[in-house]
Amino acid sequence: MSKILTRLEALKDLVQSAIDQGATSVEQIHKTIADLPFSVLEKNGLLNVEPEQRDELWNKSFGQVYDAIRRVNQEVGELATSAFEGLEDQLIIQKNIKAETEEKQLEESKATVIESPLAVEPKTRVV
Repeated sequence: MSKILTRLEALKDLVQSAIDQGATSVEQIHKTIADLPFSVLEKNGLLNVEPEQRDELWNKSFGQVYDAIRRVNQEVGELATSAFEGLEDQLIIQKNIKAETEEKQLEESKATVIESPLAVEPKTRVV
């Protein structure tokens, strides 16, 4: 793989990792923030939901949003990797075509030696 494509692939991996970690961090912050009003409601007896049910509700609602973000991130990363592989294949094909063209031109440019029946041997006198 060319240096540029290798660097782009590394940058893609870095961005993909940052998005994944960022989604996880935001999800945890979001959950912590959402827990605050639930705690207040529970303390005041206005919410009769077990913590396990609340966590299940969280996972079914907000958790799915963040899972979707991570899945989309993964798919985009795989798409980018496929694009880089396609570019690399194209570069190899172009390189091979160029080499074949140069070889063909070299073959065509070679001088053709024609044997003549009138060829004179060295030190032979023609009268």
